[in-house]
Parts: sequence; C-alpha cells; structure tokens
Amino acid sequence: MAEITSPPPAAAPQMPLLARIIGVLFSPRETFAAVVARPKWFGVLVMGAAQFALLSTDIGQELTLDQQVSAMEAFGVTVTDEMYTRMEQGMDNARYTGPLATMFSVPLIMLITAGLLHVIFGLVGGGNGTYKQVYAISAHTAVISALQLVFTTTVTLASGRFAGANLAVFTPTLEDTTFAYKFLSYIDLFYVWSTFITAVGLGVLYKRRTGPIAMVLFGIYFVIAALIAYVASGS
Repeated sequence: MAEITSPPPAAAPQMPLLARIIGVLFSPRETFAAVVARPKWFGVLVMGAAQFALLSTDIGQELTLDQQVSAMEAFGVTVTDEMYTRMEQGMDNARYTGPLATMFSVPLIMLITAGLLHVIFGLVGGGNGTYKQVYAISAHTAVISALQLVFTTTVTLASGRFAGANLAVFTPTLEDTTFAYKFLSYIDLFYVWSTFITAVGLGVLYKRRTGPIAMVLFGIYFVIAALIAYVASGS
C-alpha cells in the first residue's frame, strides 16, 4: 500500500467546529490534516452534559449506583449495607460532581494518552510530529467518547437498565464471572471505533499507513482488557 500523501497540517485549511465534529466521524483523514495542531474541548463538554442528563433522573441515579456496586463486587469488594447507604446518599450530588469530574479527568487522561502516543510513535518510532499535534488528535477523538455517553444515556433511560455496546451482549450464554465474559465486556465497540480513528489521525500526522499503527493500538487495548478481565474474574 502506498504511504499517506495528505497535506501537512500547516497547509490544511481551518475547519469550523461543526465541520470538525462531522469530519472526525465521516472523513477523519481529511479532517485530521486540518486539526492535528488545534486541540479542542467540545467532546468533554458533550460528555459532561450527557452525564448530567443521566444523573438528573431517578432511574439514571439508580442504574448508575447499581453499576458502581457491580464494578466494586467484580473486583472482590464486599459492599456492606452501610457502604450502600452512603453511596445512595451521594447520588443526589452526583449530577453535579459527575460532570465536573468528567471535565477535569478527561483532559488529564488526554494529556497522559497523548504523551504515551508521542513517546511510542514520535520519540521511539522516529516520527516528526509534536506533542501538541498528538494532543489535538486525542482531543478530537473525544467526539467518539461523547457519542458513547450519549448512546448509553439514551438507551439506558429508554430501556430502564444500564446498556452498553460491548461484545459481551452477543454471548448471553456465558457466565458473567468467567474470564471470557469479562474480557468481551471490556471490548466496547465505541472504544474500537475511537482506537481506529486515533490510528487514522496518527497516520496523517506521521505520514504512515493506518494499518500498522492500528495494530499496535489494538494490541495495547486488548492486552489491557485481558489483564483487567483476569483480575476481575479471579482467574
């Protein structure tokens, strides 16, 4: 396959906000050529708004609480009645603390993620992109995470139970305590999409093919998912 011949970011025309959002979803290669040096926070704001909407409803608070309890129990934590009562009382403030935590934690995660990507594909891999450009890629792929939260919020409120888009939903016969089930539950289709979009952005930045970059990113993702599943299943 031929190497990517996209124009350098400096030569690409600027794109308005809406065009960048749509472009990341439908024409990421052309869009990333224009945005690799322009980190934005719109994805974080959308995630915070969706989280506020979910936690502002009784059913949203109940489902979120159940999800938190299930996650704690999956890692071997025994949730006592006293702990459950404290968590239940804290849900009244979660509609405010949740979105605020998202708006602070997501940019921090982006900073760390961009740093790791810059080290792997830039400093070690010999790419000539800057950290600022890599951060721009991470910031714009947050659009996918925002869609994930909007999707989860909408389906959860509509169905009355917490709903995700992971591969475990396709294996209803597996016991939810097994390694296989845990592993598949951590392979979320939105994460897969986001990982691929990140690979496209890095390919544009470093003028490399998307395939090899995607293989590295998916390899890291699957190893982390497997380790978490191993711990959660008690294997």
